[in-house]
Amino acid sequence: MKFLVFILLSFFALYLSLNPSLISPRDGISAKPIVILLYFLTLYWRPIWALFVAFFLGFLYEINLSVLTGTYPFLFTSMVFVLSEIEKKIFKFKFNSLVLLGSFIFFFGLVQSLIEARNAKIIFYKIFTDLIPEVIFNIFIGFVILFFINKRK
Repeated sequence: MKFLVFILLSFFALYLSLNPSLISPRDGISAKPIVILLYFLTLYWRPIWALFVAFFLGFLYEINLSVLTGTYPFLFTSMVFVLSEIEKKIFKFKFNSLVLLGSFIFFFGLVQSLIEARNAKIIFYKIFTDLIPEVIFNIFIGFVILFFINKRK
C-alpha cells in the first residue's frame, strides 16, 4: 500500500513539475515538487527506493522537456545519494534540516538555468530574481510538510 502511494505521489509531483503554473505564485518562481518529494522520501522512507524513483522521474522529466542529455536523472539521483549518505547526521524532525532542502533546490535551479540560458548575465539575473525567491517558497512548502509530519508523530 505504501508503495502504491509512493508511485502516485511521484506521478503527481511530475505532473506539477511539468505544469508549474498550477502552484506558482508568480512567473519565474515555481515550486520544485520532485525535489521536495525526493527529499522527504529519502529522509522519511527508504533511500534505495528514492534512488530508483529519482532516476525514473528524472528520465520522464527530461523526456517531457525534450532535452535528453542525461542531466536530470543524474541530478536527481546524485541529490538522493548525497542526502542518503548524510541522513544519519541530520536531525530529521527538526526544522533546521530544511536548510539542506534549500541548498538542493538552489543547486537544482542553478543547473537548470545553466542548461536554459547561455549568457552569464542572464544567469546572474535569474539567480537574484527567480532562484532565491524560489528557494524561499520551496522551503516554506517544506516547512508546512514537516509541520504536518511532526504533528502526526
